[in-house]
Amino acid sequence: RDPLTRTLNRRFLPSILGREVSLAKSTQSPLALLMVDVDHFKMINDTHGHSAGDIVLSHVAEYLLDAVRGSDYVFRYGGEVFLIVLVETSRSEAQAVAERIRKTIASQKPSISDAVKVEITASVGVANFEGHPDYQYLIDLADKALYRAKQEGRNRVCVAQSPESVVST
Repeated sequence: RDPLTRTLNRRFLPSILGREVSLAKSTQSPLALLMVDVDHFKMINDTHGHSAGDIVLSHVAEYLLDAVRGSDYVFRYGGEVFLIVLVETSRSEAQAVAERIRKTIASQKPSISDAVKVEITASVGVANFEGHPDYQYLIDLADKALYRAKQEGRNRVCVAQSPESVVST
């Protein structure tokens, strides 16, 4: 586990996501990924210091861990980006989870010192497994959806409909 966030380390992602993709394919069960990025995280670090950034990351991780089921997986993907594997989860269910996460993060104001609380938001990219055997393909879809959410103004959820299209919510 990542010592700061208590989420899974990225190094476990290939084995876990590879297994879940194989399982979803063989059982025809749905599988979804959420890529969650803390908006304007660099500004938090630059304004309040890296220890404040660490506090924000630990709070966000706590929200994410609380938002998923015991059968799901939360990874620290890199920096302020988290990847959530939602097993047996349809597109509409994944979108609802992503929206709930986005709203929860936006409603919180973590204390970074006795006198200072920071407002944070997050952008979320959602992708659903549609049969491609390479888990990296699914990660790339979620990443493209996240990029679109950032481009469209942040603090939003975008869902990858197919490799060519991404829909905002």
